[in-house]
Amino acid sequence: MIETSDQNQQVLDQFTRQAAGYSRLTGGAAGADRRAGFRALIGAKPDDRVLDVCCGPGTVALDLAPHVAHVTGLDLTPAMLEQARLAQAERGCGNVDWLEGDVFDLPFGDGAFSLVICGAAFHHMVDPRSALREMARVCRPGGRIAVRDVTPDPAKSAAYDRMERLRDPSHTHALVPAELAGLGEGLGLDTPALHSSTTADLPLDAILATSFPELCTIAEIRAMFLADARSGADDLGFKARLIDGEIRVSYAQTTAIWSKRPAGSEYA
Repeated sequence: MIETSDQNQQVLDQFTRQAAGYSRLTGGAAGADRRAGFRALIGAKPDDRVLDVCCGPGTVALDLAPHVAHVTGLDLTPAMLEQARLAQAERGCGNVDWLEGDVFDLPFGDGAFSLVICGAAFHHMVDPRSALREMARVCRPGGRIAVRDVTPDPAKSAAYDRMERLRDPSHTHALVPAELAGLGEGLGLDTPALHSSTTADLPLDAILATSFPELCTIAEIRAMFLADARSGADDLGFKARLIDGEIRVSYAQTTAIWSKRPAGSEYA
């Protein structure tokens, strides 16, 4: 298995190059309803102190900021944090801080936050359970932890992973819902509530514009998706389809929400 330090370097390489394009892809008014739904789902409250780990360009952190006491956004990639600061300056939002750091070694004391979240990042991790353990450590008893990520159909999981590793070499494994739910066992967390959703149809070319494959070309990846869309078989696990001559895809997602038990519960 890839060592965590090697994987971190792969993430840094990919997301430094992806930062500006990824910010455009995930931000803006198009996803406002989806972000509002996530905010309601996790029960964000005015007195919450929030940690958004692997915050990327800060889209979710900045959306939460007007509705909570404070948000800290942490990410491994300086280029992503630069995008977050630019977006913060545009919004004039003062109750958000940004910090470069690693989810596997969070620089905060135990119980520092009432709400700890992570979106679209666990599929880049070699050891997501260790990440969740750190998230649980810095969450106060009675607080909530929310993880949202892509969760392909178990029958399509292997094919999905193969394609994503071609498109984005920092991809490791997209957990299926049962795997995501199981990460919290033994970490002092209640059984999670699982909420399934599917992204709206996204143009494949917009996704490929933020992709930097190493083992094949963008044109080869597009050709594979085109063949899958034309067949209607969904062999790749992305529900690829042709709409008015454009290849569009969608992603199954799951949000897992845990509550942290009172102090004294075992972590391992």
